[in-house]
Amino acid sequence: MIWTHWKGVFSVTDDELRKIYYPIAESWKLIREFCDATGTPVECFKVQEQAKDIFEKAGKTKFAEEIIAATVNEIDRIMRENGEKEV
Repeated sequence: MIWTHWKGVFSVTDDELRKIYYPIAESWKLIREFCDATGTPVECFKVQEQAKDIFEKAGKTKFAEEIIAATVNEIDRIMRENGEKEV
């Protein structure tokens, strides 16, 4: 794939695209999986383990770290909101 940018033209390999796509797609799946969670210790542990697995499979890139951190923060927010609804 070739991208045009004001700094020039860049070529992106399929491997580079996968390193971008994978953490985004897997983070989306993680949010979908835990959208009804209430923040039990088991749920929190599962989120952390799955996030760590995604990060490692994504090549431990800075981009993956930022996407996954934002995802975990969003899941935490969702869990707190869902937990408040149950009280």
